[in-house]
Amino acid sequence: MDNQLIGRLLIGLMLLVPQVTFANDRDTVPAKPIYYEKAPHGMTRFFYDDHYFLADKDCQFKAIERVAAYDFEAQVFVGEFTDFNNWGRAILRGNYRNGKKDGAFKAYHPNGQLKWEVSYMQDRPRGLWKYYYPDGKPLLEVMYDDEKVLIRNFWDQRGRQRVVDGNGRYDFAIDTDGYNPFGYMRYSRKGKVVDGFPDGVWTITYLFEDGNTEGAGHELYQKGRFIRGYETYEDREFHDAPKYGILPTSFFVRADLMIGKGCTIDEYSGFTNYLSEHLEEWFDGELDEMPDPVQIEFSIVVRKNGAPERAEMEATFGQKQYADLLLAGLSWVSFWFPSYADGAYIDDKLTVTMEAFPDAAERKLRFYNVTIQREKGI
Repeated sequence: MDNQLIGRLLIGLMLLVPQVTFANDRDTVPAKPIYYEKAPHGMTRFFYDDHYFLADKDCQFKAIERVAAYDFEAQVFVGEFTDFNNWGRAILRGNYRNGKKDGAFKAYHPNGQLKWEVSYMQDRPRGLWKYYYPDGKPLLEVMYDDEKVLIRNFWDQRGRQRVVDGNGRYDFAIDTDGYNPFGYMRYSRKGKVVDGFPDGVWTITYLFEDGNTEGAGHELYQKGRFIRGYETYEDREFHDAPKYGILPTSFFVRADLMIGKGCTIDEYSGFTNYLSEHLEEWFDGELDEMPDPVQIEFSIVVRKNGAPERAEMEATFGQKQYADLLLAGLSWVSFWFPSYADGAYIDDKLTVTMEAFPDAAERKLRFYNVTIQREKGI
């Protein structure tokens, strides 16, 4: 991995982690995470990170608190709810009926300005979804109905309307959802809109926190129908489906799933999930026979710049060909999040465990329950 990419990933790491909440006193972290607790008037307070995964209430990655009525037997939200940021400001209000999103939903920027508004019916958005810039000026209008989603109007940051009544040019930056090995934090989508649909060639550009940009590929549409795409980094075409979104990401819909994450940079950033997906892709098409389920454990030294040394296996596949294949796949992971201690990133030894389970129907290996333990830091 080149130094520029390592630098970008480290910049992303510094932005991901709150600067004042790193601590070496592990006694302050409860042994069992507290994802929710009772609130007044029969309500419950839930704790999420900024991507709406459940987070421990004392975790540095906790960013959102939801106050709502919850039916624990049916495992659904009931009635009106409000989400707050860490400063106690409301960032989302909405309503559930019969366990489904229903009625008006409104989100707010940190400064209190309306961010977007939409109506839901039985868990599906209906009508015009309106987005706004933090200064209150219009950004985007998208029409939802049962069968399609139409881009109706779009304004750039200078207030110029670029899409009018479903026709024009679209250019918008979208936040990433989860870890990626290239170090970009956002990507932009640019293309032509015809009758509300993406049409023609839509470019994809990676946006880095150091201010640089890099072309990442393109996708081809025909009146909203995806035709094919091309990835610059992988130098390959893809044809099954679009790989990059066009509209702003709405993380709040994940709150209903009640998926919890541990209070580690590896969990919060999505790195453990990336590791699972990387290994599944690495083994895809390489299985002569389906191996037995296996518990995998290895140690790896990670330098303070995120560069790893060779993994040392403690437990792996019984078949040598698969054990060697696993080591080869891990060698392609050229950046790991470094450990942090006493106000600085440090060299550290990481112990990684995971489960590999055969999916006979798909003839694939699935990797589950990836955990990373650090010897010296956090």
